[in-house]
Amino acid sequence: MASASRPDLGTIGPPRVSLDPLAWIRRNLFGSWFNSLLTIALLLGGATALRPAVRWAVQEAHWQVISVNAVVILFGRYPADELSRPITALAILILLSLMSWIVWRVDSLARARRWLLWLWVVSPVAYALLLRGFSLPTPATVGNNLGYYLFRPEVLPRLGQAWRGGAALALAALVGGLTISITPARWGRWLGLVGLAVLAALNVPLSLQPLTSVAGLPLPRLLVLAPLAALGWLAGSRIGRSLTNLPSRRSYVIGLWLALIPTELLILTAFDVGIPGLDPRSVLNPVEPAIWSGIMLTVVLAVVSIVASFPIGVFLALGRRSQLPVVRGSSILVIEIVRGVPLITVLFMAQVMLPLFLPLDLNIDRVVRAMAGMTIFTAAYLAEVIRGGLQAVRHEQVDAARALGLSEVLVTGLVVLPQALRAVIPAIMGQLVSVFKDTSLVVIVGLLDLVGILQSIIKQRDFVGDVREVYLFAGVFFFIFSYAMSYASRRLEKRLGVGER
Repeated sequence: MASASRPDLGTIGPPRVSLDPLAWIRRNLFGSWFNSLLTIALLLGGATALRPAVRWAVQEAHWQVISVNAVVILFGRYPADELSRPITALAILILLSLMSWIVWRVDSLARARRWLLWLWVVSPVAYALLLRGFSLPTPATVGNNLGYYLFRPEVLPRLGQAWRGGAALALAALVGGLTISITPARWGRWLGLVGLAVLAALNVPLSLQPLTSVAGLPLPRLLVLAPLAALGWLAGSRIGRSLTNLPSRRSYVIGLWLALIPTELLILTAFDVGIPGLDPRSVLNPVEPAIWSGIMLTVVLAVVSIVASFPIGVFLALGRRSQLPVVRGSSILVIEIVRGVPLITVLFMAQVMLPLFLPLDLNIDRVVRAMAGMTIFTAAYLAEVIRGGLQAVRHEQVDAARALGLSEVLVTGLVVLPQALRAVIPAIMGQLVSVFKDTSLVVIVGLLDLVGILQSIIKQRDFVGDVREVYLFAGVFFFIFSYAMSYASRRLEKRLGVGER
């Protein structure tokens, strides 16, 4: 009984010593004669160096160049009558950030974290729809465009829409294969087969249309559609087998199929045929990414590059450690080629060389090409960082996970990757901060990001010569965002105990 009343000394930390500001200054800045002399010398040197800068910033600088052009700096050439859309997107981002900060600090709201994560996953789609605009097919559009697949399939290639049937078929095959492999019940198997059969029947007339001609013999599109469906089915089956231990599988499958139905309708029918009464109806007026500019373009480039490059970097890192020579060799080739050239070269290649490898009727916007270049460049560097984390995971843990019966996908996803990513959080965040600052290079390829807009502002008649003000503003902007990312990284490291345990 005496031992039971004994306090748990292992949970008692050292006593915290709180110092008032004056005591802290006396201990840390004037603790000895040398520290006192060093503090006084640094204060005098700093005051001497900063005095002209402070006098210029307060008395001489023309900050009107920023206040007058605030809207242009924020949104660039975005149409003035549509500014409510990027403002709404910004409000959604701020609201999600505040909700995340509250939910993750209040333990009683832990059950809301899962839903909040789903909101973060869906939010990029909402941002894209708000900024880019979108149209939705009307019932007349759906009926007319589905009729092309059944009765006029030869028109689809002329409209450049023949790819839609293959994409819808592959997506349905992926979901069907996943359903059959993850759901042991008979209803799941029938659901997957029926969904795939409906889309396959819809694409039968299109699959019989000629794709190309070899030695005068027309080849049907079935040679493309069938392999796409097979690949989708195999991929879905593989994913489903790795998720057989997932709880609430039935609810996930039902939700997946409910989301698949409108997605398939959009893929199959959301295109113009040149008849006003049958074309999709515009919900938000389209705003081409080519006119996106200012801080909005800088943030969009950074966010898309960071979000898209991370999974690609993970796959490249895993591919470089693969036992398959083709996968390992391809990953090494991509990583070494991309890392061997500077980013500006990749951006020029994305703007100039990429269109040469695309069909003549396929026109990819310059902003999207810049996103692709920055994404693959960042992914190559992240792959090497993540590979270093993968090498830090002890092989004994992998063997133990395999001995428990986990599949290779679960071993990698639940054992290896969490430890590898935790070990390289500082290096990952350093690379992400670097790509955020590197967005300023897109001005060289003709895109008006923040730096490009500021360069155009100092050419205005009223603000000629106000160079220091605009570039100081740019420096402060990049510093604030970079410091916020670094601060978030430090908080995450402290929460996960990186370097401590």
